[in-house]
Parts: sequence; structure tokens; C-alpha cells
Amino acid sequence: MSCSFEWIGRWAPSGYLLVVRSDFMASLKQDEIQAPVIQRNSVANQVYLDLRSRILSGQIPQGERLVEATIARSLGISRAPVREAVNRLMEGGLLENRTHFGPSVISMSPEKIHELYAVRNSIEALAIQAVTKKHSKDDLKELRSLIQVMADRAAAGDLAGVVEAELDFHEALWRMAGNPYIEKIAGLLFDHMRLALTIDNAAYGNLLDVALEHEPLVAAIESGNADNAAEALTRHIMSSLDAFSQS
Repeated sequence: MSCSFEWIGRWAPSGYLLVVRSDFMASLKQDEIQAPVIQRNSVANQVYLDLRSRILSGQIPQGERLVEATIARSLGISRAPVREAVNRLMEGGLLENRTHFGPSVISMSPEKIHELYAVRNSIEALAIQAVTKKHSKDDLKELRSLIQVMADRAAAGDLAGVVEAELDFHEALWRMAGNPYIEKIAGLLFDHMRLALTIDNAAYGNLLDVALEHEPLVAAIESGNADNAAEALTRHIMSSLDAFSQS
């Protein structure tokens, strides 16, 4: 059986959608129809990535309600992939289902930020202890390189760049730990960290100080003392939390 495709001018987060022509689809038996399922999953993932990016950047503000029908209409797609994307965002904790309101972006209250930092401290302490016990010279080089990136962006007054470089540093730290559970949990936590920073960039204060605060972490790792490294990490995180509280 031959198959033909056509482009339609329907916008999706990553471009136009390629769809199978309706006359071809009509000729398939139900058990042969595989492409639409794959396509729908692909579209749902594109919608998820687009919405996630907009939430984490603050383009969709905290507390904002997400209406599936409105999103689907704006993208020119059905509600099914939008619903899948919204459900995925809810599973990741970026959306909450508020009674009589529907799915909306979570709001990072001071209480939630304190809870977030408490869990972050526990997870990252495990990560830095693991890295201290089995790091390589390349690991140290990468971490110091990221500190330099922070310092360079701080000198240029690039707040957004410093934020991303700091998150890159910490993501590298828990990746180097080599524990998939730490990676998964930390990844979820850092989405919430990004969300918190969209409402309180003032928590960063002096940008150069942000970069310099990471040097003791690398020095502690290099020393080989896992307990000292965990203590240095806790001091760093508590300092960041204090900055949030005072901003």
C-alpha cells in the first residue's frame, strides 16, 4: 500500500505538522493505524515542552489557569495532546488542580520555598558526598569552568546568565554523583527552583558573590572529605535560602 503526506499550515511548538492524507487513513484497517498514535504522542510532547518552558521562564505566571480548549485552539490541534501535556505537568508538580478553577501554575509561597530548600539540601548533600568519594580531574575541571562562566556573566551584569550557570553547576554536581535516583529527584526540584527564581531574582544579590560561593564546594570535593563537603553544601544552600528570606 502506498502512502502520501501533505504539509498543513498549522502551527505547533516546533514547527508545522506533517499529517497523513485523509484518503490514505480511511483506507487503513483499524489495527494498522499506528502513525496517528505516534504523531499524537509527538505533538503532546511538543506541547509539554513548550508549556514547561513558558512556565519556567515566567511567561505563564504563577497562579495562571491553563484552559485546554484555549491552548488547543491557539495551536490548531485537538484537545487530546494538550490534555496529555497538562497531565504530565501536573505529575511533575508545576501545575495544580484547584477546585472550581482547574489546572493552574503553582505559586511558590515562602513556605513552599523553605520546604523546597530543605529537601534540596538533603538530596544535594548525598550528591556532593558521592562526588567527593569518586570524582575525577575532569569533574573538578568542569565545575571550576562553570564557576568561571558564572563570574564572567556576573561581570557583564547578566542576571539570567548567572542563574542558568549556577543551575548548570548544581545539575553537573548531581549528575556526577552517578545515582539515577538523585538525578530524577534533583531534576524535579530544580524545575521548582527555576519557578521560584522567576518571582524573586533579587535573591541573587551581588552576582559575583554568587560565583565565589561555589569555590568552597569544589575545594571540599577535592579534599576528599565527604562530611566536610556536605557541610559546605549546607552552608551554601542555607545562605541562598537566607537571601530569599531577606529579598
